[in-house]
Amino acid sequence: MHSSSLHRGQKAVCLHTSLTASQLPSRCSLLAPSKQPSVRVSSRTTPRSSSTSSSSHSARQTLELHSPTELLHHQRPGSSAGDEVQQLQRSVHDLSSLVQQQQQSLAQQQATIQQLQSTVQQLTQQQQDQQQQLSGGSQGGWWDPSIRPFDAQRAAYGDRRLLGLFDAQFHSTSRGAIPADVRVLPDRIILVRHAQSEGNVDCDAYTYIPDPQVPLTALGCRQAQEAGQAIRRHMEAAKGTNYKLFFYSSPYKRSIQTCMGIRDAFASSQVAGVQEEVQLREQDFGNFQDAEGKQREKAERLRYGRFFYRFPNGESGADVYDRITVFTDHLIRDINAGRFANSTSLVLVTHGLALRIFLMRWFHWSVDQFMSVYNPPNAVPLVLEKVGPHAGDCTWMHTKSFYRLCPDSMAVLKGCTPDMCATHSLPPGARSMDELACLEAHGKSAEEQWAELGGGW
Repeated sequence: MHSSSLHRGQKAVCLHTSLTASQLPSRCSLLAPSKQPSVRVSSRTTPRSSSTSSSSHSARQTLELHSPTELLHHQRPGSSAGDEVQQLQRSVHDLSSLVQQQQQSLAQQQATIQQLQSTVQQLTQQQQDQQQQLSGGSQGGWWDPSIRPFDAQRAAYGDRRLLGLFDAQFHSTSRGAIPADVRVLPDRIILVRHAQSEGNVDCDAYTYIPDPQVPLTALGCRQAQEAGQAIRRHMEAAKGTNYKLFFYSSPYKRSIQTCMGIRDAFASSQVAGVQEEVQLREQDFGNFQDAEGKQREKAERLRYGRFFYRFPNGESGADVYDRITVFTDHLIRDINAGRFANSTSLVLVTHGLALRIFLMRWFHWSVDQFMSVYNPPNAVPLVLEKVGPHAGDCTWMHTKSFYRLCPDSMAVLKGCTPDMCATHSLPPGARSMDELACLEAHGKSAEEQWAELGGGW
């Protein structure tokens, strides 16, 4: 009897060795990285009949040994554990792709940095070579009297104009006010007030003709042609036939007609270009001008001040000054960039007040000096001649300092004095700062130096 009970207990133990789905380990144990088989020992005591009470209870123990791979095969249908594993695998794959992309981008950035470093080293070496050439190398020392002012500074930041090369980066006058090679400067700048117009002979014309549409008279057309012949004679006397002209013109009809009359005196091969420039237009006196009302406004202008009085719906002289300043700044940049090189001269066809304000801006006249100068006659050329780089103490300072109003033109411009027709920083009579240094070396006082140079105080 006892042996049969023991046999039945052993059989029960064998039957409980099969693993059901409810007895699987938790998900954490499935995802554990260890490959060691999981072990679970469970014991349960089952009460028996009174006939077997002597042995109390028969122990029932279940020993389960399974690997994680085997456990996955025992998952119930519909369980989400397998889906989560696949999702994690996809996330890992996406992260790996992202890391590879970032590594490629980093490699490209490193290559770009290396290329920029190489470029900087080359530019630095070029600047050092230029500095060494300008300073005369190790034998000549750091000072060379033949070097013009600011040449070393230009070489320090690699100004290509120092080598006579074109570089759009340095067109602005903020990076040096003169070109490296003065030969790129135009030979002459010729200013021409428009020829006689209908408004010059009849002020009432402005009451029914818009100011920009006022034409030349028959006499004005002849004056324009004569101005062209006068400019041609002046150019041939100085350069023969080896020259070119570039024309700037106000957009007003009378100015354009004058420009065309002048241009007809030259061969097409001698005309480098024609450009209409709005900033060279006449002072705006208002729209259609009432003759009586305009007389009252001009009387009021005398009481207020001719230069600063602004006409209703129009401009003041100061307004014209501002736009002429913009034009001259652009013109200087084009000049320094070499646009008018190769024996080219400029011809500016404009109006009386605009012409005087151009000279005021070019030679830095005061308002009082400007008010003392009258308009030039119609269609009479005024010539600014280029001088050599050693013609004045300030020629190294600014492009404008290379030009002087010639004596014939000065005589035509009533009210203009010789000291107003050149740009310099010395008093009248002084030719160079070297003269001041020479006098100072002999121990003369500053007052005596200025007096001997004719400047005074």
